[in-house]
Amino acid sequence: MVVRSVRASLTGGYLSLCMSDPKVDAMGRVPLFSRCTHKELEFLASRTDEVDLTADHTLIKQGSASDCFYVLLEGEATVEVDGNARPSLHAGDFFGEIGMLDRGPATATVITTTRARAMVMSRAQFRDAIKTSDSLLSTVLGAAADRLRRDSIDRGKAL
Repeated sequence: MVVRSVRASLTGGYLSLCMSDPKVDAMGRVPLFSRCTHKELEFLASRTDEVDLTADHTLIKQGSASDCFYVLLEGEATVEVDGNARPSLHAGDFFGEIGMLDRGPATATVITTTRARAMVMSRAQFRDAIKTSDSLLSTVLGAAADRLRRDSIDRGKAL
């Protein structure tokens, strides 16, 4: 895993505004952040690390400590819950939010199937990010509830 952290640069003592930050641009294309203002995107970008991932890399393992939130920028990943395949993840998808919200163990296993690029937030970074935007918090909570409900329904069908 290669970690890149992009920060604003100073040119001649002034913040260079003529060049857009590729990290902010990438975050702006993610549906989760679609309601964020440019200022909020800049704040979020300052709270994330960008990572390059190899194929077949386990990002989250069900039952293990969940300490990161991920936004997939490129590539694909498989998801399993209790050994059962769930819908695959693609660019723009996010995961790890449930563990960030409740500090509990991971509810799924996520493994890259291709080379991938993702933005990653630690628990502290995630907390800072959702405290700045009510719409972001609402979207994350809604997605977490939807995932938990779908998994509960699917488990009921398996019985």
